[in-house]
Amino acid sequence: MGRIENLTEEELTRSLAYVGLVLTAFELLKSMIVKPIKTFYQNVIFGEGMPFKSYDEDVLSRHKNEFEACLLYLRDFMEAIDPEDVNAIQELRAHRNELAHDLVNKLHSLQIDDYAPLFDRVNTALFKLSNYRAYMEIGSDPEFQKLGIDWDTLKGEEYLVFEDVLRKLKMFH
Repeated sequence: MGRIENLTEEELTRSLAYVGLVLTAFELLKSMIVKPIKTFYQNVIFGEGMPFKSYDEDVLSRHKNEFEACLLYLRDFMEAIDPEDVNAIQELRAHRNELAHDLVNKLHSLQIDDYAPLFDRVNTALFKLSNYRAYMEIGSDPEFQKLGIDWDTLKGEEYLVFEDVLRKLKMFH
């Protein structure tokens, strides 16, 4: 802990700003994973022959941790992301947890540039999630299909915010 006083004001500000952006990026990611799935299943009863059963059966049965269960659901059931995307998301989660729970001991030794490849991989995963959600929310509506939208490049609101966070993160390396 004694090394923080050896940081210049600029170094400390840079590290704290980076940590804030990491926390923001993870919260955006989390909001794209758990809440939409819960909302989809909320107050809905699926009929016979539907591929969906219930939130407990389809999602929570995959893992005891809800976040993990949702990732597995998106990977295995919905095929919205692949194993590499799950790994990137889990690495960001671990990095976020490390910073959030041991911030004082990490501030003086953060090697921000080392995390650039991680954020590139997370960017890919989040784009897939955002694109998938945007299509699920509006793309399946016949009225929107008539508009000639390129659904492969469509970005949702959370992803646009993440893109802005990512741009700011890149200022640090």
